[in-house]
Amino acid sequence: MGEMQLDALEGEGEIDTGAEEELFRRVGRQAAASALGRRWEQADAGEPVCRRCGGELKNLGPRSKTVQTVCGPVAVRRRVFYCRRCQQTRVPLDERLGVEDSGLTPGLMRLLCRTALELPYEQSQALLNDTLGFTPCSAREAERVAQRHGERLEQQKAALTTPRRLSRPAGVSKRLYCLAIDGTMIPGLVNEEQHRVEWHEVKVATIFDPRQIESSFYVAGREDADRFGERLWRELQDRQIPPERLRLIVADGAPWIWNLAALHYPDVPQLLDFYHAAEHLHATATAVWNGAAAENWWHRRLDQLREGRIEKFFASLRRLAKTHRADDSDTSPQRLLQYFQENSPRLRYRWARDQNLPIGSGAVESAARHIVQQRLKQSGMRWSDPGAQAVLNLRTCHRNGDFEQYWENYAVSA
Repeated sequence: MGEMQLDALEGEGEIDTGAEEELFRRVGRQAAASALGRRWEQADAGEPVCRRCGGELKNLGPRSKTVQTVCGPVAVRRRVFYCRRCQQTRVPLDERLGVEDSGLTPGLMRLLCRTALELPYEQSQALLNDTLGFTPCSAREAERVAQRHGERLEQQKAALTTPRRLSRPAGVSKRLYCLAIDGTMIPGLVNEEQHRVEWHEVKVATIFDPRQIESSFYVAGREDADRFGERLWRELQDRQIPPERLRLIVADGAPWIWNLAALHYPDVPQLLDFYHAAEHLHATATAVWNGAAAENWWHRRLDQLREGRIEKFFASLRRLAKTHRADDSDTSPQRLLQYFQENSPRLRYRWARDQNLPIGSGAVESAARHIVQQRLKQSGMRWSDPGAQAVLNLRTCHRNGDFEQYWENYAVSA
């Protein structure tokens, strides 16, 4: 850059700062790419051996390769070797740079994943074009990179055997957490036989500190309840949170959630989301009465739930079911009574309030929106299960504060 010959700027008038900045960015990028190429070529030394058989390798001489970096394309000449016994080619410098598979440096792949976990692939690629000043790859390549690292995160979680070590000052009591679980729908691939989009459920969990001292963290899976239960269990084990440190599990009335809780956390108190309970009560009240009568009955039942007057609450429901016979609809008094009888152990709202614990599942409903829907439920999107899970892994890794650690580990192992 010091060799640039530019005319001096005039002492008056406007300066086209955009053109000035773009010129220096382009020249600086070219200078950085040239310096990187020379630096990397100098590191291509030593006499490697075959990684499979340990034998000597035949030096096929230097070959050129264009490596995509955050500074733009970098031309590198590196030595290529061949093992006659194993009939395999080896390029040690590519291995050291971490570019043997894709030709993209780990630093550039990190940028691709960082934008792809926030935006659709074409939009993320366009954003990188604008911010970097060059086209690092196609949208399809960005998708492949994101899926590759999302799958790598999946494999790491599945292979987890030793929990991470968490530093905790001496004398500080272990935190207690609440667990909220929910499900949300995303569009799957098109069913070719029925000519329609299949919709699939993503299961989401939020583990949060009810005192709001520590940040929440998230688990998301496009899978059945059994596998999601295992995923959630591994995450809690990884973070050294045993079941005895869970104060409460709060969720709506979905049976799969309570079955999961009973299997993995049988001793943790359960609570039916208060706002789902209120919606059921309101739907039945408006189906039986009109106007003020429905609102009055509804508010009295909510007060009974909040204050822990459960016996009077059920007496009111039984009386309504007896005096107002209705069809077998979802809003009938009989269905309402059945719903609350099935969830009767989960109506401890007075206890939760006394313990300063939440009575609603708003934490996980918020997570369903900003972890899942904002990225996977946009217009025109269609997701395979592996593709959806890869993006979910990247988003939860980032939102849980583990994104930079993942790339540090990857740079070491690449």
